[in-house]
Amino acid sequence: MKILHLSDLHFPTPIPLHQLKGKMIIGYLNYSLRRKKKYPLKIWNSILQSIQTIGPDIIVVSGDITNVSHETEFREAEKILSELPQDKVFYIPGNHDRYTKQAVGENAFYEKYFSNLSGEAIAQNSDYIRVKKIHDLYFVGWDSSFPLSILDAYGRVRPQIVTRTLQILKEKKIRNYVLVCHHPIWNPQHRQETSHHKLLNREEVASLLKEKPPLAFLHGHVHTNWVKFPGKELPYHVINSASSTRIPDSKHESGFHVIEIQKQNLSIQRYTYNSEQSKFTKAPLISYSEKE
Repeated sequence: MKILHLSDLHFPTPIPLHQLKGKMIIGYLNYSLRRKKKYPLKIWNSILQSIQTIGPDIIVVSGDITNVSHETEFREAEKILSELPQDKVFYIPGNHDRYTKQAVGENAFYEKYFSNLSGEAIAQNSDYIRVKKIHDLYFVGWDSSFPLSILDAYGRVRPQIVTRTLQILKEKKIRNYVLVCHHPIWNPQHRQETSHHKLLNREEVASLLKEKPPLAFLHGHVHTNWVKFPGKELPYHVINSASSTRIPDSKHESGFHVIEIQKQNLSIQRYTYNSEQSKFTKAPLISYSEKE
């Protein structure tokens, strides 16, 4: 089973300023002035070429398709992502897809455009738990994001969501699964996040997951790649593939990972964008043990 893991695509979508309100204005100006040039569509085209070459069985996108959650962005992202083999994809939202209050709730744009590709909704009230079986492997998606102030990008997964997920796995007799959540459950020591950016209750979530650990925890949010090998506290791989469509630089070793699963064994290959060759090429894995 071969999984191609993408995250934080942040597709560059022009939006007239008169259509923006409140927080969206500041966010869009920040994106346009500081980040837009770092996300050329040629990198997405190179990802599509890589998909043709690699031939993954499954493609996971762990959030942040948009920048400020404007409907124009979701509409454009739907067109762009339609180039993927739709029967093979699994999506979850990121904090930029829940940027404003209008981006959550019953009529949220993410659900309007991507709900059918995000698996079966198994939750009550506003809780977000999605389950999708692709081939012989189950994927469980959580939404750790909600609208915040312009200075915050932290996340939270309520403990009830974790316990309900464990119940679902038991009820459906699911033995092996991959968990997908936008915010990291672990960071390398030199990449520790502030309380304004991290998954606030990550230790609580990790403790509850010990009852039935996933094969891997796939995430994004921090725009550089890494892999954490299984350890005592988190007995599973933690894999960050953000930001897949960003031009790599000294502070952002971005790209994506291809994960091969045979029974319960994982092998992982990292890919980065090679500007000289205008394509993605294999790169050394950036990996850590749990104590690092």
